[in-house]
Amino acid sequence: MKMPKEIKRYCPKCKKVTLHKVIRVKSSKKRGSMSKGARIFNSKLEGYGGFPRPKPEKSKRYGVKATKKVDIRLECKECKYQVPMEGFRTKKLEFKR
Repeated sequence: MKMPKEIKRYCPKCKKVTLHKVIRVKSSKKRGSMSKGARIFNSKLEGYGGFPRPKPEKSKRYGVKATKKVDIRLECKECKYQVPMEGFRTKKLEFKR
């Protein structure tokens, strides 16, 4: 999917329509936000090749998704305030001039 590098949008902080820069935010591991039970469950999944559930690649019941949701933010050029854009799925995202 092709997307422009700059978009004119409404800025809630400036309370007017300004030029926004489109930024793609890279995902990071969320270690701190996971509960202890979730960490134990994930360690069991890694340890025995799919215990207590089969891995998605090896099971027909679980479909592997071909696309991922991209995290896009719009940064106001005047006040540098970042507004998250509505998420959508795409295989490839490139910015055009």
